[in-house]
Amino acid sequence: MKFTRTRRTIAAVVTGVALAAATLVAPAAAPPPASAAEAMGGYLFAYFTGEGTANGEQIRFAVSRGNSAVAYDTLNQGNPILVSTVGTKGVRDPYIMRKQDGSFILMATDLRIYGGSGWDASQRTGSRSIVFWESTDLVNWSAPRLQTVIGPTAGNVWAPEAYWDASLNKYVVFWASKLYATTDPNHTANTYNKMLYATTSDFRTFSTPVVWNDPGYSVIDSTVIADAGTYYRFTKDERGTEASPCGKFIIEQKSTSLTSTNYSFVKDCIGQGSIGAGEGPTIFKSNTENRWYLWVDEYGGRGYIPFTTTNLNGGAWTEVSGAALPANPRHGSIMPITTTELKRLAGATTQITTTTGMRSMQAVTSGFTNRYWAHYAYIGVNQVTTSTSTTVQKQDATFNIVPGLADASCYSFQSKNYPGRYLRHFNNVIRLDTLENTTTYQADATFCATAGKTGAGVSWRSYNIPTRFIRHYNYNSNLYLAANGGTNAYDSTSSYAADVTWQNVGPWAP
Repeated sequence: MKFTRTRRTIAAVVTGVALAAATLVAPAAAPPPASAAEAMGGYLFAYFTGEGTANGEQIRFAVSRGNSAVAYDTLNQGNPILVSTVGTKGVRDPYIMRKQDGSFILMATDLRIYGGSGWDASQRTGSRSIVFWESTDLVNWSAPRLQTVIGPTAGNVWAPEAYWDASLNKYVVFWASKLYATTDPNHTANTYNKMLYATTSDFRTFSTPVVWNDPGYSVIDSTVIADAGTYYRFTKDERGTEASPCGKFIIEQKSTSLTSTNYSFVKDCIGQGSIGAGEGPTIFKSNTENRWYLWVDEYGGRGYIPFTTTNLNGGAWTEVSGAALPANPRHGSIMPITTTELKRLAGATTQITTTTGMRSMQAVTSGFTNRYWAHYAYIGVNQVTTSTSTTVQKQDATFNIVPGLADASCYSFQSKNYPGRYLRHFNNVIRLDTLENTTTYQADATFCATAGKTGAGVSWRSYNIPTRFIRHYNYNSNLYLAANGGTNAYDSTSSYAADVTWQNVGPWAP
């Protein structure tokens, strides 16, 4: 990551990119997309990884595999994207949102536990500020900005989030603080966290904070989503299990007014039975169906665990199995993004042209240059093919490169000897499947040519999962759809550039 003046670049440098003017939405709707004409095509996940390492309390990004709400690939090989150089020089609990003008803001807790003074001190004499970054394209970010939001009676400002309130024509920013009496300037008393809020129009000037949620015991980590004129709030109950059977789990409440101090009960104990304890809830709606996802951070355990429902008002949340999340994800947020934004974040905006017609695709990795794409039992493999190979083997290693089934600026690979079948990805494995007249098949069978990762040849990026490329891995002959630094063995960073680079050569079977 290169830092130049006040701009931070998290992917390939993008120039000449401007977001179109956004269309403002009705009071309880989500913030507007970058372009009123472009639908949401994925999700951006901002998170931190914990206090166990020196850079764990910095901001990392992951993007979804297309519109899958629970499958993500890390950016920057899982290394921090945004690093705080202000305040405590540590940041946790990032919250990212699309503002009403179409630009973006990311806010985070100004807190560093690693090498710091510990949890008690951080709540008595901790930071009373929020760290902000701003961007117009999600790739280039401003320098971090530290903004104090509450006076000296507070001991901390934790897990800030924001939501647009059209009735106020302002953003409502909310967080957890311990509050101390003015007669206790050293904050020696015992107290507990309450949720507070303040309003702002520019994230620089804030109204005087007021208590938003004080049930008589400690609560933290509120998050909000609106649907059909109702705001749904999810908050961590900080009590221990000896004080409440729902202590250390999530409570759901609702109100028709965002700033109401009297939300009504929907459900408590959310997460119990699936996780040991939960905090840092984050809520978002599916881009493709009437479904919501609530992720809960199983701190001290597996990190984020996704839950889902089709009825916010029902309070019934079901754990999602088979999620593919980054390693050690801790309290963060998920924001829907457009396909254009997804590709920009993945550094997938540059494509090249390549030779079409009957061709063969040769590996360039040292020791593997006698291998070519082929199919075997309808599975994509990296097969040894030489002049002494059989006619069938040579045909298996030959494909007709045609305009992409989903996008003619990309390409699809039609089998030479099974012309009714094309290469496609399925669960990150390359297969030779019979052509289907479905948008899913067409997208899965379309690959975009980019300059080879080694500096020569061609690398084949998935059309609908722009973080992933066709790869061979180690001595395994299979072809995979791999990310650089993902959680699967075939996502290994070792020899990644060579393994996803190929030579488009003349066909073995013309």
